[in-house]
This record gives sequence, structure tokens and C-alpha cells, in this order.
Amino acid sequence: MIGFAKLTLLGHAWQDQAAPAAAAMQSEETFRFLALPPAWVLGLVLVPALIAFGVWSYGGLARLERPTRIVLSTLRTLAIAFCVFLLMQPAFERVRYTELKGQVHVLIDDSASMQRKDSYPDADEAQALRNAAGVTDLATHSRSELVRKVLERAAGPLDELRKAYDVRLFRFGRKPLPMRELGELSAAGPRTWLGDALDLHLPTVGAANVDTIVLVSDGRNNAGLDPLEAAQKYRLNDTSIITVGVGDPNPPRNVRLIGPPGPKDALLGEEVVFECVLDAERLAGRAITVALEGSRDGGAFRALVSERATLIEDHVPLVVRLLHKFDEAGDWTLRFSAVPFPEETSTDDNEAVRFLRVDDRKLRVLFVDDVPRWEYRYLKNALLRVDTAIVAQCFLCDATRSFEQEHSEELPPLREIPSTKAELAQYDVILLGDVPPERLAPTEEGVRAWLDLLVEFVENGGGVGFIWGERAMPERYRGTPLVDLLPVVLEEPNDARPITRPFVPALGNAAMPHEIVQLKREPENNRQLWERGFEPLEIYYPVQQSKAGARVLLEHPSDENRYGRRVLAATAPFPRGHSFFLATDETWRWRKPYGEKYHDPFWRNLVRFLASGRTSRRDARFVMSLDKATIDTGGQVQVTLLAHDAEMQPLLTEQLAIFMRRERGPLERKLLRPTSLEPGTYEGRFTLDQPGSYSFLVLDGDRENGEALARQDLLVKIPDRELADSSQDRAQLEAIARQSKDGRYVFLADAAELAQDLARRRPVSTEVDRSTRPIWDSTWSLLVLLGVLSVEWLLRKRARLV
Repeated sequence: MIGFAKLTLLGHAWQDQAAPAAAAMQSEETFRFLALPPAWVLGLVLVPALIAFGVWSYGGLARLERPTRIVLSTLRTLAIAFCVFLLMQPAFERVRYTELKGQVHVLIDDSASMQRKDSYPDADEAQALRNAAGVTDLATHSRSELVRKVLERAAGPLDELRKAYDVRLFRFGRKPLPMRELGELSAAGPRTWLGDALDLHLPTVGAANVDTIVLVSDGRNNAGLDPLEAAQKYRLNDTSIITVGVGDPNPPRNVRLIGPPGPKDALLGEEVVFECVLDAERLAGRAITVALEGSRDGGAFRALVSERATLIEDHVPLVVRLLHKFDEAGDWTLRFSAVPFPEETSTDDNEAVRFLRVDDRKLRVLFVDDVPRWEYRYLKNALLRVDTAIVAQCFLCDATRSFEQEHSEELPPLREIPSTKAELAQYDVILLGDVPPERLAPTEEGVRAWLDLLVEFVENGGGVGFIWGERAMPERYRGTPLVDLLPVVLEEPNDARPITRPFVPALGNAAMPHEIVQLKREPENNRQLWERGFEPLEIYYPVQQSKAGARVLLEHPSDENRYGRRVLAATAPFPRGHSFFLATDETWRWRKPYGEKYHDPFWRNLVRFLASGRTSRRDARFVMSLDKATIDTGGQVQVTLLAHDAEMQPLLTEQLAIFMRRERGPLERKLLRPTSLEPGTYEGRFTLDQPGSYSFLVLDGDRENGEALARQDLLVKIPDRELADSSQDRAQLEAIARQSKDGRYVFLADAAELAQDLARRRPVSTEVDRSTRPIWDSTWSLLVLLGVLSVEWLLRKRARLV
């Protein structure tokens, strides 16, 4: 059997100009034998035979000198060997092939955990990463920023890879999305779906010449498929997965401060309670300071208040309450901070910023009742003294015309119940006691018109409260617009009889009580006060249930129906204002034995809450709302604005400008477009990637320095799953790499070395054709043979052998 061998003598490459750059035409020329016998024939037969023949040819000629015999034997052996060489048909073979650049897909984690900033306590890793990223302070750069700096550096990893590969960039939260440049990274994904990302990218790999997947991530998979199972599929596709670890791989020591949910508005001189939550890890038992600083109207920050607390178990929320009384009106920027420990691995989550409007206006209350019952007497006194920010006008329907109705010093006494839209609009809150309908107006039409004005008052942001009474409230208002305002569903008339039996009201939600019934700052102390601190009440009016969307404040401790415990106090939005119903008229009993200590604050809390629909609005012409108060990073918020002109007619224009304020930086102008829902209504949807507090503002004159006419605040937060355990999961990344062919793990600082290693690999080639150029039958071969034989003949003649 005739075999063959190939010896590479010469290789050169050339570029086919007609071919695309990704698939260059190359050629390579090699020397080979077309009729080479097996190696054992060469080694055991031909070579010994040639040597033996050469020795035999001149070995018996003793008369020749030994050097002459050696030269002649060598020449004879060379001649015979060259003949054998030609018999094996030597030739040059030229092969043409296309060299296709393989693809490298770089998948970069774009979830919100990539916004974390790490301190990197390992000195060697920290220095290597500083060198690779070209920065001096790692703690001031997020993971996403470090990835961009490392990969984009001149002559960095991407430049090295592009020398030998077609590099494609992708960002992923769940499904990998192609990007043109690293600047498209947002680090805003609400979850990290490592397994889903690998699985969903597999069809793209199968349809292209993908050599390697480079997965850049912190390795924290918190949703979707198992990434190890997804990585195994790449082994079947002969595709390597190289994982690049981002973030500090050491177990975290961290304190995360979660800022208070509110309030957004306060009155001048009001003591405001802010509830911050601390979530600590591996720092239990350590004492920490939580501080509040404030900046009024863009001025310098100054310290307001601070509290010390002791951290508890890992990931067990610790509530820290900060109280401060604001003595200056204006727009405040509040900065809450947990003083970091030196060993904390991340300090970027130790701060939270909120916005607060401190208003120097006074809340105006109208309180109407029929007769001077006990509830009226003590409630009237509470309204007139409980808070300097509250002013009230009371009207007792049963009083004679010569009686001077009760009122605050700043306001005149009423002569009659306000009955026009303009008169009612002067108030922030209206409280109705046991007032028969005929006291409101002399005719049924007049009563209905007054109640319609009351409904409109609440729709426009006012607050209304109804206090049960045996004579009229709410029984005599069945079938009127007032029933629509109630936050409760009335019982059937036959079952709606007052029940006289001692009871102590129970909180509707003892763990998270509504601000109206928060009479003590500590929830546990507040619960004990409501359970054991008050004298029993004697009477209540049974209602069927609370309406959908209502919040139950107080309920009966034992009486119930098929809907649950009987509701004693409830509140509900309607739609821009708030309504309240109290199913008893004996809150005055709470004065025993405390006096006004808890009675008056209950009503103050109620008035402040019911007025919130008005205090949160700056100008009646503009009503702004958001579809969400809190969103995750990368989420969308819808801003809706109902705008009127100076005459309170719908404002019609092609677009309306508002402004968005971040925690830092200048105001950003945003545009709202009109909707078809209602004339004068404008909407816009905005995606927010960065966590923090935002305010949407309507400014007077469409100027950045104009007065705020409407405002809504929004909190954008990193999802809890992304923050729960955000250190680099190196073990997970190493396991993913092991599942694929030739996969491995590298730290972000070593990405450049990885790129250089990949760049040294040979591209994939495909043969196009091959051709041979024989040497054995050429003129040059014959001349070489004749030359050797001629030299031998001349030497033989000289030795007188011919």
C-alpha cells in the first residue's frame, strides 16, 4: 500500500480582496511525496540497502586509497538515493482556504446589583483592579463603571480580542440584548437571570460561528433557570464559557439604610416622625449612628437630629425613628445617613435622600353639629387649642341667632352654614356631626345641592369627616350623595340600630397602625394603650363593612358579622381628597384619666390627614398624580397632570412641560402629551434607571427658578433581591465555566490577560481547493542526477578505473 507524508516547507498568506474581511482567502504551499512507502520499508529495507550497495561498490578495490574509496562510495550512494527519491514522486502541494474569524460574544450583567460599589479589602486584588481600570479609588466607582473602564481601555481586552475575533457585545438582565458600545449599560435590571440569559442566548450561538462566550457578572443568580444546567448545553455546542467575576468575592459586612416612606409635606412647627430601616449583615451587636441633615431651598446642609441604635441579627429590619420640628418653611432636601464602619464592604447604600415641603399655612376646619352634645363640646375645644397650625369655625345648628358661634381668634364667627362653592373652598377639612338634613338647607333640592357641593369639595382635594349621632348621622342621609362619600357600607335599615354595650376599640392593624391612631411613637406602646389604656365606650353604630380601598382604623373587639369585625372608624380616598367615618360619639371618654393628652392628638392627626389632599397641592389649577409611589430601577412611572387656565377652564395645548428633580444635578425638562380621556389632561411615561428620590414639578412660568405649582415625589429603589446578597459569587461563576468546553474563571482585573490568550488561538479555516506541482519529472531533477553521476565518472577516470 502506498502512503504519503507532508512536510511543511513554506507557508504564506494572502488576502483575497474580493472576499469579505470576516472570511479572508489564504493559501499555503507544502512539500510532499506522492508515492512514499511505509516508514518500516524506508528504515529496514531501503536505507540499509543503499548503504550496503555503496560500500560494496568500491569496498573490494584495495589498490585505491581509503579516502578515494569513501568519496566514490558516497557519490554512488547519493546517485542511487536520488533515483529512489525521484521514484517516490516528490511534489509541491498548494492549498487554498478561507480563514473565518470566529465570534466572541461578551455578555455583560446589566442588573441593578451592578450599581453597587465595593471596597475590595484584599490589597492585591484591589491594586490589580486599580491598574486594570486606571482609577485610584475603587469605592467611588460602581461595578458597571469598572467593567466599562477595564474593557474599554486603549489596547485593553476588547482591542486584543478584535485582532483575532469578531467581537459582539450584549447586555442582559434576562434576555441578552445586543449593544453597539458599553455606554448603553444602565445597571437597572430588577433581577439577575443568569440561567435564562445563557439559555435564551443559545439559539444565537447555534446560528453563528461562536467560539467563546465571555460572561461578565457578579454571579448572583436570583431568578429563573439554574445557570449550571443552561451552561451544560454549551458543551454540546463546543462553545467555551469564560466567566469574568465582578465585585468583591468576600462575604459582605454591610449596613443598608432604607429611607422613610414619608411624609412629603409638613406644617410649620410640626414635629415630624421619620422611620428609617437598617438592614445589617455580619455586624450584629454594633452601635451605629443614624443622622438627619437638611438643606432648605437649595442652601447648605446642616445637622438636624441623630439617634444611636444597636444592630441586631442579619437581615432583620431595625426601625430607627428620627423626630424633628421644622421652624422654617420652604422646600427641604433631607439626607438620612448611617455612619459607615471602617470594615464595611459597600458604603453606597448608607444614605437616602428625601424631599419635604414645610408649609407655613394654617389648616382651616369647619365643624357643624346640631346640639351641644358631649362629643361636640370636647371636639370643639380640641380644634381651638390643639395645634397653632389649625384654625376652626364651628357652627351649632340648635344655637340661637344671638349666640356667637365658637371660632379661632384668626377667624370671625359664622352666622350661617357656608353654602356656596366658594365658601366651602376656603376650608381644608369639614367635619359633620349629628346634623339633620333640613339644617343644611330648607328644601330637599337645597339639601341635595349642598351635598353635591360637599362631594365636589372632596373630589378637589378637601377632607370630610362624619361623626355618628342618634338623631340623623348617617341614617337620615340614605339615598343622598353623602352615602357615596362614606368609607363604609351601611347595614340594612332594620339592622342599623345603635348597640349599647361597653367595649374598648381595637386597632385595625396593630403592627402598622394608621397615622390617625398613632398616639404613641412606639407601635408596641401604642397597641398597649389602645388595648388597656382607655376607658370602655358605651355605644356604637353597626355598619356592614368597609368599602373597597378603605382603611379600617378601629374595629369592635368582639362583635362581628359575615364580613368580619364591626368597623368603628375608617378612612378612604375620594378621589383627590379623603373621607372619614366614626361609628361612635364617645371619644370624649378617652379623656379619663389623661385629660386631653390622647383625645386632642387623635383629632389633630385626623385633621392633618384629611387636609393632606390640599396641603400636597400648591395651585388649584394643576392636579398632578403618579401611578406609583415607588418603582424598581429600570421601571416606568406614568405622570398625569390635569391643567386649568386662570379661569379654571381646561388648558388645551399640544404639549405641556414639567420638570424632574433628582437628588443631585440640575432640573430636567420633560414633556407631557394630551390624552383623549378628559380635556386638559396630559400624560407621560418615563423610565428611571438610577435609584434615589425624584420630584416631578410644575413650575410657574415654565422657568427653572419659578414657584412650584404642583409636585409629586417618587422613590426609585434597587430591588431587594439584588441587594440581599450582592457579593461576587465566585463559586457559581467557576461552576458555570466548568460546565462548558475549555471554560475557566478570571477576575475582572485579569481580563486583559484572558483576551491575549484568546487572541493567540488559530481562526477556523475551510479548504477551497488544492493543486500539486511535481518535481520528479522536471529538467532540474535530471540535471541533478547527471551532475552526481558526472562527478563520480570524473573521479573514477582520475583513479584509472575507466
